[in-house]
Amino acid sequence: MASEYELVRVNTKGQVVIPLAIRRRLGIKPGDRLVIVGGENEAILMKAKRYAESLRGMGGGIYGTSRESIDAYVRGERQTWPR
Repeated sequence: MASEYELVRVNTKGQVVIPLAIRRRLGIKPGDRLVIVGGENEAILMKAKRYAESLRGMGGGIYGTSRESIDAYVRGERQTWPR
């Protein structure tokens, strides 16, 4: 993946302008929803749909790998609920 760097400035409202060349390459249009993922010393900006797609399957297998094991897990959790 080729990276492109541009220096931008944050205005008094906390806004930045995404340079035109980057908006065109990423297909960002007015009204698009973006996600900013903040780290300790960095922030990553991506289209919301792409971010959601990157999360797909991340939790797979946490509660089981078959319908039966997932159902058993849920039943066990429900038994711990106060009545």
